[in-house]
Amino acid sequence: MKNIVNKLLFILLIIVFIIVTAVFVRDFTGDERESEKAAEKEEGPVITLRDDEKPMEVIWGEKYKDPGFSASDAKGNDLSMTVAVDVPSMKCPGTYKVKYAVKDAQGREARASRDVEVVTRPQTEASKKRGLAVLMYHNVYDPKNPPDHIDANMITKNALREELQYLVKAGYNFPRWQDVRDYLDGKISLPEKSVVLTFDDGTELFQKNGAPLLEKYDVRATSFVICSHNWKKMVGHHYKHIDLESHSYDMHRPGGTIGHGGVFTALSVADGVKDLKKSQRVLGSSDAFAYPFGDYNDTAREAVKKAGFKVAFTTQYGKIYPGDDPLLLPRVRVNGSPSLAAFRAMIGE
Repeated sequence: MKNIVNKLLFILLIIVFIIVTAVFVRDFTGDERESEKAAEKEEGPVITLRDDEKPMEVIWGEKYKDPGFSASDAKGNDLSMTVAVDVPSMKCPGTYKVKYAVKDAQGREARASRDVEVVTRPQTEASKKRGLAVLMYHNVYDPKNPPDHIDANMITKNALREELQYLVKAGYNFPRWQDVRDYLDGKISLPEKSVVLTFDDGTELFQKNGAPLLEKYDVRATSFVICSHNWKKMVGHHYKHIDLESHSYDMHRPGGTIGHGGVFTALSVADGVKDLKKSQRVLGSSDAFAYPFGDYNDTAREAVKKAGFKVAFTTQYGKIYPGDDPLLLPRVRVNGSPSLAAFRAMIGE
């Protein structure tokens, strides 16, 4: 009898051991699986950028070529082919970010970015000889609703749209005023496809028909503003791609005897500087200036110099070249609504 009881107790102990072991294994395996799931959930996908130890350098005007990247999910599955790459427009020297994004099957996202430094190269003889076309426009009008008076200073918005579309498609660069000054001083080369667009006066027609096109096509341009007429409205637009520069505060009016008779040439240096400084304050910039009516003399030039402008433009026709006087620069006037072929000739193609 005693042996039977002992055997039953032994069997019972074995059963308890088996049950306890099974529970332990189940809990341990479950915890491990939960840990794996949690780790997988926490990790998500990963993007690895090649050669990302320092910012990548690209010569201004050359096409960006990505050094490469890879991506995988938490299980090691390759996601490289599904990575979205956002390359910004690199039309000027400076630092840019190329952005990468990818999602795994569960919708978890990874992001990464690469710093790209667009740099200039020393001035070459080819760049020096090529010159730079600084285009001069004025009014832009809608041919479906034309103004009462149309002259050579007016271009249709259809013609301007065609020109902007061409410049963007052809890969043109739009130098900033500091770039222009550095080019004139012989410090840098400009990309072969470079052009500057300027619009004089900041008229209602420009604001209505020209500015929206420049913003739409991401083309950098400058509006030379007659500040006494409309500086508040122009500044209030908060343009993204249009720089506001001085066409004087209140010197776009008669009163002189040189050229078209603008008053600037009849003022003293001190009075000229006073006007120019006021225009700089309201516009918040002192990079570039356009002489009212294109009129200038030594006194006007000296006032522009004392006011601290980097470059200043007359209405004389032509490209600009290194060595030119930076405060008496010509421009390429766009008369009327030229054909695209004529426009291409203007910019030197």
